[in-house]
Amino acid sequence: MKVAVVDAGTNSFLLLIAEKSGDHLEYLEDISTVVGLGHLKKTSIDDEILKHARRVIKSYHDICDEYEVDRRVMVGTELFRKVDPMYFRELSKNFDESMILSGSEEAKLSYLSVIEDENFSSLSNPVVVDIGGGSVEFAYNSGKFSLRSLPVGAVVLTDRFVKSYPIRNQLDEAAELLKEEFNEITGKSLVAIGGTGTTLVDLIDEKEFDPIRVHGRFLKIEEIEILYDKLCSMDLNELSKACGMEKGRERIIAAGALILMQAVKKMNVSGCFVSIRGHRYTVAKDILERKS
Repeated sequence: MKVAVVDAGTNSFLLLIAEKSGDHLEYLEDISTVVGLGHLKKTSIDDEILKHARRVIKSYHDICDEYEVDRRVMVGTELFRKVDPMYFRELSKNFDESMILSGSEEAKLSYLSVIEDENFSSLSNPVVVDIGGGSVEFAYNSGKFSLRSLPVGAVVLTDRFVKSYPIRNQLDEAAELLKEEFNEITGKSLVAIGGTGTTLVDLIDEKEFDPIRVHGRFLKIEEIEILYDKLCSMDLNELSKACGMEKGRERIIAAGALILMQAVKKMNVSGCFVSIRGHRYTVAKDILERKS
């Protein structure tokens, strides 16, 4: 059986296609496309951006057709929790199942995608940070599962603080805000999921995305700091042409790097691990195990 899960986020739409044969789960496709729905006009989605979202969903359905997927699922997160429900209804109308996750559901499913991954089995009770466009979720186990969902995602910080490029010191106030927001986050190790972490690895390595190279990579705090300073000194043209930059992420990547940098500093660890996974992996696994 094959299942497709589309993770419709504030900045990116992700498509995961997974198959279960016997006891074995195989991941056939994992695709990311920057859509940018989070750049709202008050509480409305820009018409041109919405058209782009429709095209991306159509292309994902075409890929599902090629793989002869049995079940298609769409999952909405932070953005769809605050805009008119009509947007999610329209984009998800041709899916077999659709749901908008609460912040706690999103964080727990993302946490499980790391905990159930053998690449991180040596870590004792890691903190999992999911840096999205609209929010940042921290999930961890300190005797019981705990989470914090904070409305300070990369799109939110960029729209609030960045007026021009190069950014230079425009995010200094955002850094102080993050110090306050991250005040209660503690742990001995940190795992970052989402497009920010994977893109930072690619920019540091100056290579195009390769899941095998990126998954499980450890980023030292010094590497993140150096890259952040570099990103803040580049104009949009330079950012868009940087080797390893995901198309469409150039406007918000500095804010994403700042979020990760501040999380590492707050926890007082030497760096963080990067995972290419997220809640879409847990959703796919749960559906395959339920349906098989």
